[in-house]
Amino acid sequence: MKIVLPIIILNLTIFAGEVDQYLAWNQLPNDESHYLNKLFNTEIQAALDEINKNHNDCSCEEAAGKILKHFGIGLNTRLEKQLKNSTEIDKYPNDETHISERYKKSIFRRELPFKNLEQYQDYSLEIYIDEVVNVGGIYIGLDKLTHFTASGFLYYKIYRLALEFVESKEAAMQMAIAMGIYGEKYILGKISSGVFSYADLESNFQGFQLALDLCKAGPTHLKRSGRGWELEGVFDLRNYVNPFWDESYNPSYYYENQNLSLMPKSQAVLQNIPHYCLKFQSDRIQGIFDYYDSMAKPSYSVKYLQQLIEKGELPDPSPFYIRTICEE
Repeated sequence: MKIVLPIIILNLTIFAGEVDQYLAWNQLPNDESHYLNKLFNTEIQAALDEINKNHNDCSCEEAAGKILKHFGIGLNTRLEKQLKNSTEIDKYPNDETHISERYKKSIFRRELPFKNLEQYQDYSLEIYIDEVVNVGGIYIGLDKLTHFTASGFLYYKIYRLALEFVESKEAAMQMAIAMGIYGEKYILGKISSGVFSYADLESNFQGFQLALDLCKAGPTHLKRSGRGWELEGVFDLRNYVNPFWDESYNPSYYYENQNLSLMPKSQAVLQNIPHYCLKFQSDRIQGIFDYYDSMAKPSYSVKYLQQLIEKGELPDPSPFYIRTICEE
């Protein structure tokens, strides 16, 4: 398994974007649950059509994995690219967002001594920053949808492999989560962007949870019929998106080390988040956080990661939490 983890991570990609949740506070997008659910259900049906055509005798567990794999393995999957390029979905920033708002207010922006360096920084941020969308009142980066499907599939794959040689489902689950941790500590996080994203890890886990749910007798699951595998019920993304997908509510840890984005993060983020305290204290944003508090139910992954933080085995994101910063 120690050999498998880095190979799987490398199989994703070497470059990863990051989300700046605070930029979206300037213009919160409208709820796109209906649009996204329609898109997901169309893709799930396409996956089932292919399964029933070419793999009709596969098990439910194999079918669940193939459904997630259908969305693509790697960052910036076909679905994410489609949403990034779509003019039908409300997101922020968008093509109409003025550059002074899109980049110059980013928590990742640093004051640089030379104009040409600032121009490079603006260009990097344009490539680097992912858009934010609204799913049932929860604001998430578009990158989280790729984590949900692609990394969720990899969690599920490792989990099923691990079940063959570990003593419990919990141990197998922890091995799956270890893959996500490895990615954030190295290639997909610290090395590529200088960010260890706990929200990424939660969206990974919820994709894994979807794969498990598809073979349970829940409201949305797979069933065998004369035509092959069918989806019983309608998939609803809101059953999996939760406040821990929002990086302002579930903060990341930011490294100061050099990374492939050439933008060290820690000092810039700690200097810039306080600029959002007035906005954070507004009725609108406080209402969002109150809503999050009312519905936030930590998953197994959230609880397990918190245990690792308390043991000192994972970086502590609390210094980057806007609630703590603005209280101080």
